[in-house]
Amino acid sequence: MKNTLLFDLDGTLLDTLTDLTASVNYALGKAGLPPRTSDEVRSFLGDGYVLLMERACGEHKDKAAQTLSHFTEYYAEHLEDNTKPYPGVVDALRELAEKGRKMAIVSNKGYDAVQVLCSRFFAPYVTEYFGVREDLRKKPAPDMLFAAMERLGSEKSDCVMIGDGEPDVAMARAAGIDAVNVLWGFRTRAQLESAGAKVFLETASQLKAL
Repeated sequence: MKNTLLFDLDGTLLDTLTDLTASVNYALGKAGLPPRTSDEVRSFLGDGYVLLMERACGEHKDKAAQTLSHFTEYYAEHLEDNTKPYPGVVDALRELAEKGRKMAIVSNKGYDAVQVLCSRFFAPYVTEYFGVREDLRKKPAPDMLFAAMERLGSEKSDCVMIGDGEPDVAMARAAGIDAVNVLWGFRTRAQLESAGAKVFLETASQLKAL
């Protein structure tokens, strides 16, 4: 039995798309660039802030650093405006915690943003949160997974990664652990299957079965 569950954040536990889209478009506007739709921003997500803004800038790569600065400043102030857990997620985490499952959250968001959002929405059921910082490389590198395993005292054989994107699949593979993929997030089943995903959940209520 897998007793350690390692969750992605955006698109898996939290619906962050509205606040991320607003922050991207604020940054683009400050640089004189046209806004992006939420579907476009959705397609840019998953690989951290730097690549998010490079993709949002499109052919204007020379403005990526400028927009990144505006994005991070604005998002830090507005990351809780519209963000909320997906339906059924909090109940599922509560039941999993009551069953004694070990849990942590690993995200390609900035470390500080991860701490703010996770402590607000998921404590006391999940209390270990990992985001990108200098000593923790972003996905698909397995650094955050290994840090979470060490903190929880879990072996690879005890663990499963639950995410919604290609970086989650790749990170689980790099760490040598199993992966489960949710279908309510930022990627389609076809996109996940092309990345090598094999096990899927269609609703957040199915998390309880883990």
